[in-house]
Amino acid sequence: TSSLVGSEMCIRDRNNIEGKLPMSPTKLGSYDKVKRQIRNKLIDLGLNETLSYVLVNEKEAKDFTNDNTEIVKLLAPMSEDRNALRHSILPSLLKIYEYNKAHYNKDVSIFEIGKTFYKKGEKYGEENGIAGLMTGNYYLGIEKKQVDFYIIKGIVEELLDYLGYGGRYSFIVKEEMPKELHPGQSSLISVNNDVIGIIGKVHPQKIKENIYVFCLLYTSDAADDRISV
Repeated sequence: TSSLVGSEMCIRDRNNIEGKLPMSPTKLGSYDKVKRQIRNKLIDLGLNETLSYVLVNEKEAKDFTNDNTEIVKLLAPMSEDRNALRHSILPSLLKIYEYNKAHYNKDVSIFEIGKTFYKKGEKYGEENGIAGLMTGNYYLGIEKKQVDFYIIKGIVEELLDYLGYGGRYSFIVKEEMPKELHPGQSSLISVNNDVIGIIGKVHPQKIKENIYVFCLLYTSDAADDRISV
């Protein structure tokens, strides 16, 4: 298993993916309960949790995105490496992979649950998201498999089934995907006909190894303390 430090968040096409507010007032601790449920399920599925700063370099802030929002920059950053609020977790997950690779660990299965930030006109917003990265061998108990698209797709399906969306989600292939993803091995994730995320292989022009990623946006629903999309 991986020895891991750090991380970051999410893929989104802002024209298609929007965070949803709860339909009723959120109960105290509801968000934390949802987060805990998701964390425990992904750990049970053999992934390792990572944590990271929300501050990133503005040049990386919109990698793995394809939208018309603006980067939220700091007025007085302490360094140029962390001069903007993150718009996506995935660039940092790639950094964690590179750190592990440099230390001769090529079997990496990681996730992060956290917030991302954006600006659209005069509106500032934040979203909750779940992002994951997998490469090399995937271990679940004594079983070992080589990571491919179907392995990470199965992880996402297991999570959505666990959250009560069995039979209501689909994977939609679109031509316009973030340039950091392989166009022939990536898709949007739809629940109840709403696009809530993305999944796919990192483009070989971005990184030559076989790296697979996913991202989902979510909000706590007070009705059942599970994902609301």
